[in-house]
Amino acid sequence: MRLEKDISITATELARNISKTIDSVRMSRTSLLITRGSQVIAKLSPPPKQGLSVAALIDLLKSLPALDKQDSKQLYQDIQNIRSAATLPDNPWE
Repeated sequence: MRLEKDISITATELARNISKTIDSVRMSRTSLLITRGSQVIAKLSPPPKQGLSVAALIDLLKSLPALDKQDSKQLYQDIQNIRSAATLPDNPWE
């Protein structure tokens, strides 16, 4: 089932094809109006995109001020402290 923009589906058809319909909405990233009789009763749509693209993240990181020497040393020490305090769970396959 391929979904076009602003198409609708009856509640009955949705109930019969829920998995296939959800997959179509997810893959096509388009919304689907759900109707009962002649009334629109709901809208099924993919979640909004979250986060930044890799390129936007790189640009953001480049725009941040650089750490001075003291802050850089403190950050390094903090990371070392976190690593030494971290413990991994036992491997259940060993």
